[in-house]
Amino acid sequence: MRLGPTCFITGTDTGVGKSVTTAALAAALAAAGVAVRALKPVASGVSPGTAGEDAELLAFGAGHAAEVAYAFEAPVSPHLAAEGESRRIDDTVIAEWIAARRAAVTLIEGVGGWEVPLRRDWRVSDWAARLGAPVIVVARNRLGVLNHTLLTVEAVRRRGLLVAGVVLTPPTESDASIAHNAAELRALLPDVAVRPMPWVPPGDRAALTAAGRALLVTTPGTPPGQ
Repeated sequence: MRLGPTCFITGTDTGVGKSVTTAALAAALAAAGVAVRALKPVASGVSPGTAGEDAELLAFGAGHAAEVAYAFEAPVSPHLAAEGESRRIDDTVIAEWIAARRAAVTLIEGVGGWEVPLRRDWRVSDWAARLGAPVIVVARNRLGVLNHTLLTVEAVRRRGLLVAGVVLTPPTESDASIAHNAAELRALLPDVAVRPMPWVPPGDRAALTAAGRALLVTTPGTPPGQ
């Protein structure tokens, strides 16, 4: 899996491990001496006066301060959280906010899944399409991941975007599919790098960096650019 100057990280759902994946990639790049920013422009479910746990984890991985462009207290979809605070998420504000923070590699974490509304007329998929950057799809290794991942990859490609890779994060519960999901996704998506990610203990920078290095490694037989 090779990253471009900008990469967008999305998920098949909320709570699938986008933040730890983004932080791991950032930690590996930073350890290699690459100037990297890991950004969480929009977050809901954030305690007042903080950037939120996701932004803080990304900052920990990349080694910079935690920031958000829009933070909302209610733990609901961003469009509802914004409406509840009589606010509106502005795509131009987000674009300018990101532009002011770019580095050699800029990792941008989305919100929830690919079609989560940021406004009634603007979704995560619209945001990513405007960026035009390669997309990493993060999915939880569990029963149902084949369907969820294939649907998300297809939706990303319909927007004309490159799928830079699929990351399978550790399961939270055991089921019979876990041992087979990575191999099945590789067979179903032969032109996409599929990388399983190990569990990373909270606050363990060495483990976070090692996990990121494992995601970035290019294996023999991997298609060019993957």
